[in-house]
Parts: sequence; structure tokens; C-alpha cells
Amino acid sequence: MHSADFPRIKLDDLREDYPGVFDGAKYVDVGIGWLPLVRAFVEEALPHDASLSVHEIKEKWGTMRIWCDTPVLKARLAKGKAEIKSGMTCEVCGAEGWLRRPPPGRYAWWRTLCPDHASPDQASWGQSTRWTAGTMQVDRQWYGYDRETDTMVPIETPERFR
Repeated sequence: MHSADFPRIKLDDLREDYPGVFDGAKYVDVGIGWLPLVRAFVEEALPHDASLSVHEIKEKWGTMRIWCDTPVLKARLAKGKAEIKSGMTCEVCGAEGWLRRPPPGRYAWWRTLCPDHASPDQASWGQSTRWTAGTMQVDRQWYGYDRETDTMVPIETPERFR
């Protein structure tokens, strides 16, 4: 886990705002900039799965990961959408951001940051996306994030997996 060099979402606040959803959570360790994504996920998923239970939320490879129990497709798509959007949202402030990964041979945290919150070193890494950015698979169906409609839509299986 990296140091908390910017404000983080507080688990106690999520427990208070969403009773039952975060009661069993071990921890939440992501920046406050992703709070709207977490809220949107819960508010979109909860009507479809009243027993939604989040275990933890953390940053991994520069984007947010949400560990939760739900077999409900619409709730799983809401989770995927929040994770995908975290790769386009500054973890510090919530503005549009880019995944910034260190150049080969550099050991540093991948981060999704806007130009204002990227250090000069991070800014020199450029802006990138992962080859899986914007897609997810549930059972055998692939879904892609449609930015225009802010929804997950069914897509053809990516060429890489055919």
C-alpha cells in the first residue's frame, strides 16, 4: 500500500451513508476523487441487489478495484463501470484524468491523475490506457463502456480472445 499523500475516502463515512453495504468491509484505500464513482456504483447496484456487500475498495495498477458479492448482472455492470471510469478520473480531485504508468525500468505506482495533480515526473510518463480499458466480461458476454450514454453495452468478443 502506498502512502496517503492525498485525501482518502473514509470507510466510516460509507458505512454511515450506505448502511449494510460496507458493514463487512475490511478497508477502503482510494482517493477522494473517486468518491463520486463509488457512490454512483452503490446507487446504481443497490436497487438491483438489496443484499449488496462490499468487502474492500483499493487502487491496483492505477485504477479502482471493488471487491463485492453480487450475482446480479446489473450490479456487476455497475461495478465494472465504476472501475473503468476510475481509469479516466483523477484519484485526487475527480477531474478528467489519465492512467500514468512509469516507463520501462522505473519502479513507481501507476496512478490516474489529471494534469494538475501529476508531478512533473509523472507528467513526463505520458498518458496511456490499458488494452482492456473500457471492457469487461460477465459469464461469456463481453461489455464495453459507452461514454456517450454512460452505460455498459454488450459488445463482440475482443479479437484477442477469439
